[in-house]
Amino acid sequence: MSEKKRSFLIRFLSAALPLLLVLYVLSVGPVSGYINTPSGVRKDVSPESMERIATFYAPLSWVVRSNDILLKIADKYVDFWIRIF
Repeated sequence: MSEKKRSFLIRFLSAALPLLLVLYVLSVGPVSGYINTPSGVRKDVSPESMERIATFYAPLSWVVRSNDILLKIADKYVDFWIRIF
């Protein structure tokens, strides 16, 4: 691989990976807002979909549940999105 291509790849990855990580963390709110309503879980979301979503967000859930401050912030963030939807 030429030095120019390698440099471009490193710059792209150094920008894309943090952006994808931030989008992953922020996406939990809209997803939770869509699935949950103030009256409960939506009826049109299948158990298989719920399982896939839980698996996808498992690393984030583990981190948030291991820190009380993050848990409070996440609860407020998710509640905000539930009220919007």
